[in-house]
Amino acid sequence: MADDREHSSDDEPEDGVADRSSEDGEADAALEADAALEDDAALEDDAGDASEPSSSEPEDDSGTSKTEDPKAAKKSRRWTSKLWWALPILMVVEFYTYGHNGRLEICVGKEGDTDFSLVGQERTDENRWKFPRCETRLNLGLRSEREVKVEEGTKVACRGATIFRHQGEGKACVAGEKGWVHRVEGHFVPPWEPAYYQHLFWFLQ
Repeated sequence: MADDREHSSDDEPEDGVADRSSEDGEADAALEADAALEDDAALEDDAGDASEPSSSEPEDDSGTSKTEDPKAAKKSRRWTSKLWWALPILMVVEFYTYGHNGRLEICVGKEGDTDFSLVGQERTDENRWKFPRCETRLNLGLRSEREVKVEEGTKVACRGATIFRHQGEGKACVAGEKGWVHRVEGHFVPPWEPAYYQHLFWFLQ
């Protein structure tokens, strides 16, 4: 009986040690499982952060550009159509400006002796001395030279008006003194007249 108690007392510590060792193994396994789960969770978080775009990176505005492209194209087409409409208008304005006052008729005469209403009529023996002396100058181009042309034409007309009659009054005629009168009329030169296109295409002559 005493031996049995001794054997039983000897066996009890071994079972306790085995139980503690199994409990320690289960605890270690649980800790390892928890650590593995934490690692997996950390990896998933890192993967999630990598998949999400950072606030510092520029956002893709391809969607907005696609929506804005039709508007920009429509606006450019509108401007193109306006330019096509404006082109003929600009050409007409340029042609008109080019020929406006393109032909200057400069006439001089003396009060009481000259009748300016006879310009353009047929000369006869009765009215030949009443006709004013006239000169014509071209003033074609986008920039008018009216003053220069009028001054030049007046001098030539006064020279002709004082050759046979009113001799010695050339300077008074040019200055418009002593009863001398100047009349200047500007006429439009259309594009189909030779003077117009010859002046326009002077470099082809």
